[in-house]
Amino acid sequence: MRYLPHTSTVPGVASAGLVSLIGVLLFVPNALWLASGSGSTPGTVLAAVGTLLSTVLVLGGYLLLRDETTATHVPRIAGWAVLGTVLLGLIVVLIDLTGVGIPLFAGATLLSVSTFAHVIIGVRDVQRIRAEELAQQREKLAVLNRLVRHNLRHEAQYLLGAKSMLTSADAPDERETISADVGEVAEQLTEMHDTLERTQQIIRRGSRSNSEVDLGEAAARVVSEYRQAHPEATITVDVPGGLTVSAGPELGNVIEELLENAVVYTEGSPEIGVTAGRTNGGVRLTVTDNGPGIPEPDRSVITREADIDQMTHAQGLGLWFVRWAMDAYGGGFSLETGEDGTIVSLEFDRA
Repeated sequence: MRYLPHTSTVPGVASAGLVSLIGVLLFVPNALWLASGSGSTPGTVLAAVGTLLSTVLVLGGYLLLRDETTATHVPRIAGWAVLGTVLLGLIVVLIDLTGVGIPLFAGATLLSVSTFAHVIIGVRDVQRIRAEELAQQREKLAVLNRLVRHNLRHEAQYLLGAKSMLTSADAPDERETISADVGEVAEQLTEMHDTLERTQQIIRRGSRSNSEVDLGEAAARVVSEYRQAHPEATITVDVPGGLTVSAGPELGNVIEELLENAVVYTEGSPEIGVTAGRTNGGVRLTVTDNGPGIPEPDRSVITREADIDQMTHAQGLGLWFVRWAMDAYGGGFSLETGEDGTIVSLEFDRA
C-alpha cells in the first residue's frame, strides 16, 4: 500500500483540496449540459472539453501530493490555479455585464482552460525551484566531500607524524609541546564535527522551520562570549534593538562562524565590527574585520561566481555554513575581501 509522501503538510493537503474543489465546481455545469442532451454539436464539444479538463483538475490535487517533486510546493501551484480562475472569471463577468450573454457551461469551460493552464505554469515553476534546490544540494555534497576529505587527511597525517615524534622525543618539554599540538588537533576535529552536524541539520531542514528571531539578542550573546574567549580582539557592536528577522535556531552559530573566521585568520589584534540595520526590503547584518582577506579562489566559489572544482581548502567549513544557512533563510549573502580585511553582509527578511 502506498502512502502520501512524508513531505505532505496541512497547508499542502489544503491547497491540493482547493485545486480539486475548483475542478468540482467547474465540472458540474458542463456535466449538467451534457446530461441534458439538448445542446448543439459545438456546445456539446465545448462542454466535453470543459468536463475533461475539470476532471483532470479534480484528480490533479491528489496527484500533486503523490508526486515527490511537487508535494512540498503544492500551495504555490494552488496559488497559480486560483490566479488563473480569478483573472479569467473577472473577464467573463465583465463580458456578461456588457450584455453579451455567456452560457454557464461555456464560462465554466473557459475557466477550466485557464485554471488548467495556470496549474501547468505552477508545475513548471515548481520544477524550476526543485532544480535549483537539487543544484544546491549537489553543491553542498561536493563541498563537504572535498573539505572533509582534505581536513581529515591533513589531521591524520599530522597525528601519524606526532606518533613518530613522541617515540623519538626524550625531553619532557618536547613531549609536552607535541601533546599540546595533538590536543589542538583534537579540538579542531571536534569543531569540524559540530559544524558538520549543524550543516546537516540546515540541509535537512531547509526553510520550513524559519521563525521570528531577535537579531540583537543573538549578536549580543555571541559577541559577549567571544570577548571573554578572545580578549586580544576588539569587537564593536552596533545592532539596534527590536530587529527581528526570519531565521532559524542556528542564527547564533552563523554569527559565531563569522567572528571565528575573523579571529582565526587575523594575526595580532583582530578588529571586528558587527553592525545591523533596516533596509527597504528587510534587515542587513554586516561583519567586518582587518584580516588578510580571503583568497580569490575561495571567495569566488563561495559567492557562486566560480565552479566548485576551483575551490581551495583555506577557509574550511565556516563560511560555507553561513552561505547555506542564508539559503535556508531565503536571505542574501555577499562577500567583499581585500588586503585590508573582509566584509560579509547578510540580508534577512523581516519577521
